[in-house]
Amino acid sequence: RVDPDQPYNLRLKLSLEAGIGLVAGVPYHFRNTRGLVLYMARKTADITKLKSKCNTDYLLSATDAIGSIVALSGRRRACLAERRKEREDVRRRLRLKMVAVVRIRGTLLKDGRDRVDQTGNDVPVILDHSGHASFVSGAKLGGIKYWRSIKGKFMMVLRKCRGANNEPPPPMGNFESIWTFCGVFVSLLMLLYFSDAIAKRNPQYSLVLGPFGALMTLQYGLTAAPASQPRNAVLGQVIALSIALGMTYTKLETNVRRSLGTALAISAMTRLGITHPPAGAAALIFTGGGYNWGHLGIMLAGNVLAIFSATVINDMNATRQYPTFWGFGYWYKHFGYRKRRIE
Repeated sequence: RVDPDQPYNLRLKLSLEAGIGLVAGVPYHFRNTRGLVLYMARKTADITKLKSKCNTDYLLSATDAIGSIVALSGRRRACLAERRKEREDVRRRLRLKMVAVVRIRGTLLKDGRDRVDQTGNDVPVILDHSGHASFVSGAKLGGIKYWRSIKGKFMMVLRKCRGANNEPPPPMGNFESIWTFCGVFVSLLMLLYFSDAIAKRNPQYSLVLGPFGALMTLQYGLTAAPASQPRNAVLGQVIALSIALGMTYTKLETNVRRSLGTALAISAMTRLGITHPPAGAAALIFTGGGYNWGHLGIMLAGNVLAIFSATVINDMNATRQYPTFWGFGYWYKHFGYRKRRIE
């Protein structure tokens, strides 16, 4: 099956042609080094045997061993980089001295030996465009390094702007597009009737529908994306709208309040690992004012209703899986696992 959420990858295509159809990911955390080990199997393999306790223990032990090797290789690379830097510093100082000996006449060399700063360090020597050496002050050398750093950053940006040469993801097929249309239509119809029912009881409250258009795009167009999953949808909305409503109590100018509130909401979501684009859109709307904590509860109820409909409709399709994870107990499991590994 072609996954529209992922760019074309030759390695995955060859693996699929080789008969690999099952993949299990086992995370590791060894001395502040984290990663994921992927174990592949034929699509005809017996799932029961793969999930047996004996095989699971073997994979966990193998992951620990691989994680320790990865952590060791990372430390080794750091040590090698440090040694390499030391050699480069020695080579640079030697080159400067050799340039001074070759380019500078005896009188300049004599004068140069007397020119030291208050710390006792030699005054740096650089070559001008004509190839002649000259002494420079520490301030001037710092300015040269500063502008070279800016030039390096600018060139890096230009290089990255060219793209990473990845192929764009393939479009959905006709059947998948029709399924997406039906799912979005049914889900939005439910949400609109839900919003109307709330407005009839209390005209002050209703759903803010803008973010739900983005939510439908994620749930039916990017079903496997992490931002589409229930954990991100629910917790992302709670965090983002709580920050947005809290910002309405400040006396900041409207544009500053909206920009600051949205920036805080999005950065908080990324830090907690619950990035959800519709929540960022809702935060921008809510920081404008005119909403209260009752609207947060209504938005949360609307997200739960959307998750329920997306789960049923997507899972009726044999080629779709929603959600790919629930993950509401992630932090408890993460910190519990970390504590056990430390002990």
